[in-house]
Amino acid sequence: MARRAGVVIRWIVTLLILAGGIFIIWKFIINRPKAAYENPTAAVKVEKPYRATVKQSLSLNGYIEAQAMIPVVPFVQGTITGYYAKAGDYVHEGDVLAQIDSEPYELQAKQAEAVYLAADATFTRVSNLYNSGAATKQNYDEAKASLDAYKAQYDLAMVQLGYATVTAPKSGTILMADSAEGSIGTSSNPLYVIADLDKLQINLNVPERYYDMISKGIQNIQAIVTRDGASTSAHVDTVAPYISPTSKTFGVKLSLDGDVSMFRPGMYVDVNLVYSTYDNALVLDQRVRNTDGSSYYYDPETQTARHVVLDVIAADNEKFVIDEKWADTLFIVDGQGTVLDGQKVNVI
Repeated sequence: MARRAGVVIRWIVTLLILAGGIFIIWKFIINRPKAAYENPTAAVKVEKPYRATVKQSLSLNGYIEAQAMIPVVPFVQGTITGYYAKAGDYVHEGDVLAQIDSEPYELQAKQAEAVYLAADATFTRVSNLYNSGAATKQNYDEAKASLDAYKAQYDLAMVQLGYATVTAPKSGTILMADSAEGSIGTSSNPLYVIADLDKLQINLNVPERYYDMISKGIQNIQAIVTRDGASTSAHVDTVAPYISPTSKTFGVKLSLDGDVSMFRPGMYVDVNLVYSTYDNALVLDQRVRNTDGSSYYYDPETQTARHVVLDVIAADNEKFVIDEKWADTLFIVDGQGTVLDGQKVNVI
């Protein structure tokens, strides 16, 4: 009996030890209270909006053109016996540029002159007879008509003789000189092309959505033309009164101002067209906005970051204009990409 009682007691002690171990495991391991998760305090940098000028602009491309491309064509046909200018030369109005073989036109002028002189002599004789009553009014009128006709032929012959000498119609620089002595000059083929390189322009095709802004503010539009480090200003000369139905664009012609010595017709240039300007506006840097356009501002009372989507009034590449109600708000400018709405932040 004593042995059996000892075995029972050992089992009871063993069970008590196991029960105590199970209780300890349940109490301190399985059923221990879970610590509440708290978002880490993110370090952020904040700034207030500031005042600046924002210029809304449109970047386009185009080609430089001369405002006037003047073809020099001979008004008479013939062999070119003199070709005196080359591409790049600056010529003045009236300078002789080429000579068409004038011999045929000289003969034509002499022939017309002889006929005219004969008609003039006939008219003088008939006129004297008419004044003395020896000729009729009809004789007088016929002689006068013949004289006028032959005079017109003579004048035309002299004009054609003068056209054999080809002169510059305007002052400018010769852009093209594609003929030579010995070739045939005709009115269908220009001997030269002249342009005034001090008067240059650009024709742009602007998207339809900018039509109202540009057409209504044409006097205030500013344009900067750049190419390989060279730049000059330009102003809007004309705005097309219609939209192209195929390309959904409208034409804008710019005239270059200032020093245009670095620009030549045919050059491909970049154009920055400023169509509206906001002076002394309340602005934030573009880096304040996330990729989705949203921003975060700092709430000093709760020391948290608050999410907001700002109404952008105007913008350029560096900053954007916001409403005046945000003037005293602290916006997160560094660290906004790692915070959540309502998360506590540490301002540095």
